[in-house]
Amino acid sequence: MKSIGTLFVLAAWCCTLPACAQKTLESEKYTTMCRYYSEATTAAIIMDAPASVTEKVVQDIMSVIGLHANFELRTANVPTAAAVIKQGKRYILYNSQFMNNIIASTGNKWAAVSIMAHEIGHHLSGHTLDSESSKPATELEADEFSGFVLQKMGASLADAQAAMAAIASVKGSHSHPPKSQRLSAIAWGWSKAGGKNSETAYAPEQPKTIVAAPVVQPQKTETKSLTRAEKIAQSAMHDKNVVSEAYFASNPKGRYYVTKKGNLVEVDRDKVYLVGSLVQSNKPGYKMMLTDTDYNTIYIGSGGMLVNTYGKKIGYLKTRK
Repeated sequence: MKSIGTLFVLAAWCCTLPACAQKTLESEKYTTMCRYYSEATTAAIIMDAPASVTEKVVQDIMSVIGLHANFELRTANVPTAAAVIKQGKRYILYNSQFMNNIIASTGNKWAAVSIMAHEIGHHLSGHTLDSESSKPATELEADEFSGFVLQKMGASLADAQAAMAAIASVKGSHSHPPKSQRLSAIAWGWSKAGGKNSETAYAPEQPKTIVAAPVVQPQKTETKSLTRAEKIAQSAMHDKNVVSEAYFASNPKGRYYVTKKGNLVEVDRDKVYLVGSLVQSNKPGYKMMLTDTDYNTIYIGSGGMLVNTYGKKIGYLKTRK
């Protein structure tokens, strides 16, 4: 287990090189870019050689997984950090000022290490071979990889999650999942590496639901307000107020319904549970989705097919006639 003493000081992420060391990577020349957040990237990317301390961090990351780097490390004018392929050549790009800022804002030197591990995970997992670039499923896999690596390097769970907890989007986007899922992915990777989850700073209750298992188990919350419960119960228990029946592979015997008001409910032993709500989709290719208060999402495809964030079918809707 490596100590934090093998890492770096705040200013070490910056490097100043003469202009002749710079290299331009035009946007139309790279085939894939997996970004840490869903930020926009400038049209032309200017690359420089990395700081030696940053190279040492990458060496430490690679040493804990026993592999050789299949990429080149460069500083660049990207907003945060990114894994890029250009003409068949792999790069890890990072913005040194952003790295300094994330360390300063979190007060945690591991925050920058976790970002580097995330981007390395994209290359090692083959995500940059996909022409779609960043997408929720691959981002979660890279998050899990970073959690695994940081535990092996000696980071606590809070250390491994520091960067994501600080500035990840709460709701997510079409390319990047919401913060809750990304923290869960990091926690699951950290625990898989042998971490004992006594540190619950941002740990999920059931990380396997989001990362390890491809099937989404709908989260149900029993309604506490009697008035609200009565309204939902009346809506679900009368045929005229139900527009669809929902079937899930993870609970084939469950009784799920979508009401006219757009509520996904489960009826179980005379009790009604509010599972989620029907809203407009945030993912291309899907018009609608079901979501809950924790931002878990189930997308509705053609013919009423229900798919999870990985694009795997987990159930279907049957319209009431």
